[in-house]
Amino acid sequence: MRLVILIAAIAFFLIWDGLYNQGRYMDAGVKSAKHAIAYVTG
Repeated sequence: MRLVILIAAIAFFLIWDGLYNQGRYMDAGVKSAKHAIAYVTG
C-alpha cells in the first residue's frame, strides 16, 4: 500500500509540474542528477 501511495504522489507531482510550471522542477532534477552522476563516475 505504501508503494501505491508513493507512486501516486510522484505521478501527481509530475502532472502538477508539467501543467503549472512547464516542467521546471523536472528540468532542475535532471540537471542535478546528471551532475551527481558525472561527479561519481569521474
